[in-house]
Amino acid sequence: MRSNAARDVEDFDFREFTFWVVRHQQAVADRLGIHITDFKCLGVLHRKGAMTPKTLAEEIAVSAAAMTTIIDRLEKAGYVRRKRDSNDRRSLTVHATEQSRRQVTRMYESLEHESADLNAGFTQQELGSVWRYLRRATTALQAATAALV
Repeated sequence: MRSNAARDVEDFDFREFTFWVVRHQQAVADRLGIHITDFKCLGVLHRKGAMTPKTLAEEIAVSAAAMTTIIDRLEKAGYVRRKRDSNDRRSLTVHATEQSRRQVTRMYESLEHESADLNAGFTQQELGSVWRYLRRATTALQAATAALV
């Protein structure tokens, strides 16, 4: 007879999980009134801080021209601002606005609530195993993505 843990492992569908991660991001982007690619860009700025358009384009794997369009849309929506380097006016960085941070944080409140309820059903040791797994799963996703691009 299989244990509950063995059954949980066998029943977990990674593709279904990643589908809902992407679907949740799409729902947030829709609520913010922006394209999912713009939301990915905004997310990078929120997590990693300001960066040049070139670095940002590399992060989300789009062309420089596409990045210019993305930044234009995000700037028009009030989610980012361009800041020129005071020493070299040709150089600029893109910064997420405080407004965008507040709005995205609000959009993630329902996920935070659901996560808290979910986490309450596990011990700290079990959660430690889950977080280790998810960190390793992130690395696996990065490697699988790199193999495709």
